[in-house]
Amino acid sequence: MKQRGLPLSEAHLFFGCRNDSDFIYRQELEQYEREGIVKLHTAFSRADGKPKTYVQHLMKGNSEQLIHMLMNKGKLYVCGDGSQMAPAVEETLKQAYQEVQGATMQQAKDWLIQLQAEGRYVQDVWAGHKRTVESSQLIYQNLKMKE
Repeated sequence: MKQRGLPLSEAHLFFGCRNDSDFIYRQELEQYEREGIVKLHTAFSRADGKPKTYVQHLMKGNSEQLIHMLMNKGKLYVCGDGSQMAPAVEETLKQAYQEVQGATMQQAKDWLIQLQAEGRYVQDVWAGHKRTVESSQLIYQNLKMKE
């Protein structure tokens, strides 16, 4: 899309994993960020010498910006653990929406469902310790389409 001169909506990718060695598609994702296709946020929960950082922590620190971006037709991609991170991210998004928009919990739930239905909130998650490179191809392919 970008190569064809089409305007891109703002997009953010939050990627969580244990450390750098789990950071699949790193070169491609960093290149997309340099090209202005996506804003990349990485959270490493087991990086040597650094405090544990989870995706939901990064989102809380950017909550107002995220909500405004999503309210303006932006896109949010989340990649990481499905058993703990994914529910925590959804809770963080709902809380942020409530705070920024003055909404009820039900309105926040409905908003999140609508974002998913519109393809503006996309999760690519895996459960437990088993993960393959293929588990992140959906997000990777979506970002490639924006090129």
